Amino acid sequence: MRSLYLLSGTAIAALIATPALAQQASAPAAQTDTSATDASTGAEEDIVVSGVRASLRSAAEVKRNAGTIVDSIVAEDIGKLPDNNATEALQRVTGVQVSRDLGEGGSIAIRGLPQVETTLNGRETFTAGGGRTFNLQDFPAELISRIDVYKASTADLIEGGLGGLVDLQTRRPLDLPGFTIGASARGTYADSVKKATPSGSFFVSDKWHTGIGEIGLLGSFTYQDRKYRQDIDGTGAPTPRADLVPGQTVFAPNGLNQVLVVGERQRIGANVAAQWRPAPNLEFTLEGQYQRFKTTQQQYNANVTTAGIAPVAGSTTLFPGTTDVSQATFTNAPLTAGGTERDTLDENKSIALNAKWTVGGVKVTGDVAYTKSKSDLFYTELDLLTKVPTFTQNLGTNPPSSSSGNYNLANLANYTVGAVTRNENHYVGDEIAGRLDGEYDFGGGSFLKSIQGGFRFSERTIAQQNPLRYTGQTLATNPALNAGLFQANSYGDFYTASGANVDFQRTFPYAIASQLKNNFSGVLTQLGLTGALAPSVTSVNSQLAAFNATEKSSAGYVLAKFDFVLGVPIDGNIGVRYVQTEDIISGNQRRTVNNVAVVPTVIESVMVKNNYDNWLPSANIRLHLTDKLQLRFAGSKTLTRPDFSQLSPALTVVPGQLTASQGNPNLQPITSKNADVSLEFYASKSTSIYVAAFYKRVNGFIFTRQTPNVTIGGLPGYTLSAPLNSGEGTVKGAEIGYQQFFDFLPGALSGFGIQANGTYTDSNAPTSLVGFSAPLPQLSKYSYNVAGIYEKYGITAKVAYNYRSSFLSSILAGAFTPAGGVTQSYTFPVMTAGYGWLDASLSYDINKNFTVTLDGQNLLRTQIQQYYQNVTRPGQYTIDDRQFMAGVRVKF
Repeated sequence: MRSLYLLSGTAIAALIATPALAQQASAPAAQTDTSATDASTGAEEDIVVSGVRASLRSAAEVKRNAGTIVDSIVAEDIGKLPDNNATEALQRVTGVQVSRDLGEGGSIAIRGLPQVETTLNGRETFTAGGGRTFNLQDFPAELISRIDVYKASTADLIEGGLGGLVDLQTRRPLDLPGFTIGASARGTYADSVKKATPSGSFFVSDKWHTGIGEIGLLGSFTYQDRKYRQDIDGTGAPTPRADLVPGQTVFAPNGLNQVLVVGERQRIGANVAAQWRPAPNLEFTLEGQYQRFKTTQQQYNANVTTAGIAPVAGSTTLFPGTTDVSQATFTNAPLTAGGTERDTLDENKSIALNAKWTVGGVKVTGDVAYTKSKSDLFYTELDLLTKVPTFTQNLGTNPPSSSSGNYNLANLANYTVGAVTRNENHYVGDEIAGRLDGEYDFGGGSFLKSIQGGFRFSERTIAQQNPLRYTGQTLATNPALNAGLFQANSYGDFYTASGANVDFQRTFPYAIASQLKNNFSGVLTQLGLTGALAPSVTSVNSQLAAFNATEKSSAGYVLAKFDFVLGVPIDGNIGVRYVQTEDIISGNQRRTVNNVAVVPTVIESVMVKNNYDNWLPSANIRLHLTDKLQLRFAGSKTLTRPDFSQLSPALTVVPGQLTASQGNPNLQPITSKNADVSLEFYASKSTSIYVAAFYKRVNGFIFTRQTPNVTIGGLPGYTLSAPLNSGEGTVKGAEIGYQQFFDFLPGALSGFGIQANGTYTDSNAPTSLVGFSAPLPQLSKYSYNVAGIYEKYGITAKVAYNYRSSFLSSILAGAFTPAGGVTQSYTFPVMTAGYGWLDASLSYDINKNFTVTLDGQNLLRTQIQQYYQNVTRPGQYTIDDRQFMAGVRVKF
């Protein structure tokens, strides 16, 4: 590591020390990507190119000129849709599928694989936690200049993205025309919460020609505040029962869980950049980034258990032609009413220094970056318990519904106080990375266009510090003694926003979440969970969940670019990347002797070292069939390393539930061999169409296997969960994309445009069930995006619809023995039904400096539905609120 820092530092210092030499060198100016600039400022006939039209042209030019298969989004396109974060901006990229999280974009998968490497201005970035990836929700869309999605690899790209690489790019002052200042302000109204919140951003940049060269400074800041509500109607997993229908084993849900979620998300982002160009062939960039993403959330739920509860004779009906229960009534069904506070905080910081020097045919780039991140979770829950004398569950309605008959759920006297739970996770991580790259250009007329090579070193640490696991059960269970901890239900409109006219549990009381958050120690005191009543507390040793990880990686690569004519012009690149990885993972375990825990319990530390190396070849070939039509071929090998939590050797035991989990420090990276082909036709600057096909053979998928009846500490009956590498799986599919502005139409009609794309993906991979394979989780076989655009006379309007077909969420497995029969196993894939999402935006330029905006998200109030293999076994149903934004943008 020290040698890398010395090498990178020496290279940058040498560049700083020789500006005069650089000024005297007769070298061409440093090469920059001007395609976006050219596309956004050019003109075609009498059409003025600006706004969304310019951004789509720029994205098409980036894709056309890239050295591999890339899709891009540029800032204007992001700015003119109501995107909150980088994920939402990516949902309109071909081959990218987005999961929803509380009404906004959550995680992504590229061509079916969620193992995606994320870089910020070409540098690796991450969010601290047990995983490796960067939480794209953390990054406000307003800060983004461009996003490039690399679907095929080149040797100079940082390894780690099995599915691909996403590069977030922020603005830099020397790329802008001069003094620029802009600001925006808007209010966001959530129709279920019925509250509005403010958001705003500010941006300023300038550059100057001085006696020591060109200098540029830039700063930007954005703040988002969004309130939200989510209603979840969850039906329990189907369970075989022989007591509901005489002489027949049928599948009935094991209960229900209604959850109402209300919360607030605040997202802060800032970046600063300073550039110095002492000569046309020498440039230095110093930039810093900051993101803070905070969620404050309350959850109120009613959980009813029907497993093992006696049914009312003759009350059960089945869906016709099935063994699936449609409706059933139970007696004395236990109900848990929970009040929960769940807060999270992500905070990411980075600073980086970059230098570029070009002399003759040589280009040298040095880069050093430091990233620091933390991620916190606070979860506190206090329950009330009761039994419903007559409880009916009806799965035949949409959504599934339930009734407690005449039982007064609102009466606090009908309850006893249940468990109080507190969980805290605190992850911290940092990374220092440096790289040095050089390229020699052979000039025109040579088959070999250039040779490029480089070296990168990084050291990354992740730690789970001071976790907390606490569960307490008070002996004073009369809620009347603790009336200040509970409140009446204030959400009698549960799940009514969807228009469903069905019964739910809407009147149960629950714990006051603010008390749990702000005065947890006081809550424990009031419940009597201190002093003499301490034996009623189950507190799992928190240090069993703690771990530390240090990972050092060294990578070197060689990349050759070629350009020749063989019937048609052909260019491309071929290269190889060599990566060496060393992990040191430490954690805590219970000391055992002959598989029996030492009493009193002794916690001892354990450390495991692991290292491996990988060769990652890649090749990209492009045939220029005509000046508008090009054909690409790409082949590569990629990898993703295991998550740090999966590598942790610590054994975490929950005695009360007879469950345990343990990492596996011997996990190997997941690798994939990839083949891609893409045919691209650029009919004009405003029209392009492309089709692509891809194939990935993936080896070493990581899944969690559960082993029942394991003896831990001399006590049998534990279910142990541990991650394992599996065998091979495949992902294959095709994409098509099209965009066009109808410039040839007369007058106002020439402002219309369309953007559309679609993806077909098929996959097959091992699962946690031995010998059972299935499609990859969270992967839809079909997905598409359609956007109608209008931009003319100062009006910009866009309506975007995103759809994904049904996909596998998880797998439920079990076994049962019919009366007098042989034990049978069953496997239910848990599916999420296909759904669409509609967003829209409208803006009007009052003049060249002022724009008013109106945006809408989730205009259809999409209901997301899960089911267990068949729709007659419904699972979780979810609706989110609609969000409306109105505001103004100013730019000078």
